[in-house]
Amino acid sequence: MLRIRPDIASIRPYVPGRHIDEVAREIGMRPDEIVKLASNESPEGPFPGVVEAVAVLTESNRYPDNDFHHLRRVVSGAIEVPPDHLWFGNGSVSLLSHLALTIGGPGSTAVYAWPSFVMYRIVSRWAMSEPVEVPLADGFVHDLDALRGAIRDDTSVVYLANPNNPTGTLVAAAAINEFIDSVPEEVLIVVDEAYHHFVDDMSYATAIPQALARPNVVVLRTFSKVYALAAHRVGFGIAQPGTISELMKSQAPFSVSQVAQVAAAASLGNPDELARRVAANAAGRLRMLGVLTERDIQHADSQTNFVYCKLGPDSAAAAAAFTNRGVIIRPMSGGWVRVTIGTEAENQRFVAVLDEVVPNL
Repeated sequence: MLRIRPDIASIRPYVPGRHIDEVAREIGMRPDEIVKLASNESPEGPFPGVVEAVAVLTESNRYPDNDFHHLRRVVSGAIEVPPDHLWFGNGSVSLLSHLALTIGGPGSTAVYAWPSFVMYRIVSRWAMSEPVEVPLADGFVHDLDALRGAIRDDTSVVYLANPNNPTGTLVAAAAINEFIDSVPEEVLIVVDEAYHHFVDDMSYATAIPQALARPNVVVLRTFSKVYALAAHRVGFGIAQPGTISELMKSQAPFSVSQVAQVAAAASLGNPDELARRVAANAAGRLRMLGVLTERDIQHADSQTNFVYCKLGPDSAAAAAAFTNRGVIIRPMSGGWVRVTIGTEAENQRFVAVLDEVVPNL
């Protein structure tokens, strides 16, 4: 019998949204008949120009650029931060694991809201830190006072998903800045902005200025959502160079493929396409929230590319009822599910199944 670390053995593994082909085989439908609304992926393919740009497979015998020279310049120009304040990795989850390993360790605690991104719990366990989970406040938003109160002498990191996953809710910029000001300087604050582009609430603002000004703040972004590169796993962080140099000590070299780097760079510099996709998501989200309101289904007020709603007492049963009808949604807990905003046709398919199955749940 292998000697597995007890804290690792106790982890409930991350469960991704089910793959379309897997569900198609299981329920006897064609893959093109399945609608996947479970993983917060873009319903559209890569941005224009990406497919043409990634003709770098001819160089697959060479290691990728470990300094991210081209991608670094492009991202720096796009978000207006100095190049040396950027940290790249194999998706933002990979960056979360590296900073948890660097900052955490036995005898440390990691503080975050719950429910929030489940990987905060998992990377904390990987790092041998104790997770400290703080319940959300009314309205499914971060309780910043409670989070502040949960910080102890042994706390090494606080995670803030803004907007939050899976609820889709956000905290206003003024409150985030006040919270950051109140946290001890030796505690790392990670502001996870994976859904930044989808927000249209005027009270929101990125925490990048705080990351540029303070050595204990890191902002995370991803190319997996609005830029439709989930399969390529590219994420980046914004922080002070000294902070980045320390966090990189737990990161393996050549962590992002050359294809992924080129695809990410090619996705930027197209503001009209970005605006079109953001607008399409906002319209779909508004219609979806309207449907839930009309049917008196409890839900959170989303500012992301998904909605969070309660479909009865059993999350797994609700998700299974949808899956059996060819619509994949994400079960959470306590009857709550998360549904990604798809194309107009995909959203209509969800609503049709919703009306069919909810009376039976």
